[in-house]
Amino acid sequence: MPSSAAEILKLVNVSKWVGEGADRISILQGVSLTLNAGEFVAIMGASGSGKSTLMNLIGLLDVPSAGSLTLLGKEVSGLTEDHLATFRAESIGFIFQSFNLLPYLSAQENVELPMTYAHERQPRSERSRQLLADMNLSHRIKAYPGTLSGGERQRVAIARSLANHPKLLLADEPTGALDSQTGIQIMNLLGTLHQKGATIVVVTHDEAIAKRAERILKMKDGRLEQ
Repeated sequence: MPSSAAEILKLVNVSKWVGEGADRISILQGVSLTLNAGEFVAIMGASGSGKSTLMNLIGLLDVPSAGSLTLLGKEVSGLTEDHLATFRAESIGFIFQSFNLLPYLSAQENVELPMTYAHERQPRSERSRQLLADMNLSHRIKAYPGTLSGGERQRVAIARSLANHPKLLLADEPTGALDSQTGIQIMNLLGTLHQKGATIVVVTHDEAIAKRAERILKMKDGRLEQ
């Protein structure tokens, strides 16, 4: 792991709820967490534990109801929706269980899509070809998602997540839709990215996957277990 201890993310007493008054439902309660550059962290928890909500907050897909969330030194609670979207696009890469590739775009076009929302200096076609080559998919750049295997689709999704040189990679059950052997290959790929300096957070219910991380955080009843 890189020796840098630069702080990427800090949550202080973060809570999330829906509804108000007697109808309020608490989802997260007083979560505090610090993530440093170069870390590989797994978040585990049963269904309803709050791990997906925590991931959404870390990924700036949602904002806390209370508490402070700082990403790359910027407190997010004061950002407008437009600024939040731009900050998210330029700072975070997402890898989903269901891949979330657009079926009417080729592998290359899917990888280039995030670049339309950020200020990528490198020409899009050059950057996307490079990323797909890194995933051993140079021969599949013009292929559409429906013609790709599950492992190939996830590798395209990982290439897409790296399009804007993100400071943080978030992977939500990245092997959940794959067979066990392909899942191992994907985790090996994430491990390689980590060794190259990537900061990665993985949400998983699989202990074998979580053990690939350096640190495991466990959620229960909306709280982070210590």
